[in-house]
Amino acid sequence: MATARGIENFMQAIGKSGGVSASNLYEFSIQPTEKLSKFFTDNLEGDISTLSIGEGQLNLQLLCNEIQLPGVTYSAFDVKSVHKGITQKHATAKVFNELDVSFFMDGTSLPLRFFRAWQDFIQNGVIGNPREYYSYDTAEEYRRAFAANYYEDYACDLIITKLEKFNVPSDEGSSETSDYRVPWEARLVKAYPYTVASIPYSAGPAQLVKATVGFYYEYSHLFNSKKPTI
Repeated sequence: MATARGIENFMQAIGKSGGVSASNLYEFSIQPTEKLSKFFTDNLEGDISTLSIGEGQLNLQLLCNEIQLPGVTYSAFDVKSVHKGITQKHATAKVFNELDVSFFMDGTSLPLRFFRAWQDFIQNGVIGNPREYYSYDTAEEYRRAFAANYYEDYACDLIITKLEKFNVPSDEGSSETSDYRVPWEARLVKAYPYTVASIPYSAGPAQLVKATVGFYYEYSHLFNSKKPTI
């Protein structure tokens, strides 16, 4: 049972760190490659400009409903001591879990169109049926219709930034404060959407429609940061 002093100490400790962490304070963005960025611009037209936040980044936060910071697990093998009956688990490889993100669908179905366009770029660089773009008159045209683009062109970094609402000095020696601070930022390297899950529609009562996207990536970095943000 918690004592009054224990609760007081807990509240003081939480207060010094800016309060408890809020699950709805985060940002999610991507850094598309040059060719992928051009593909988005050419095929999604004005929609893509609403996502741009400069420095080659696209902000996917606006319609993002839920995202999880992927876990990291070590695979291991057993080393047994015959005489002492002790079993040690020695780490062998770091395993990065897949990333699943759900998005609210707006009136233009932008999340669906955005990630399906990305998937189209992975295979043949066209949106829709490749038969509409290639006549198959030659073996080269047939091959190109179903060929994949280069991995370096369709895989790019995803960035998850955690925000906390806490007034901290924006610069040392300055009295100005920022609304948020950034305790950490995770970068998922060389990611791409391997699946866009089925989206159910029904004739029943209206509900919010969501699109869930699964990502593969190579590995992730977690950077500690205390920089303020606006």
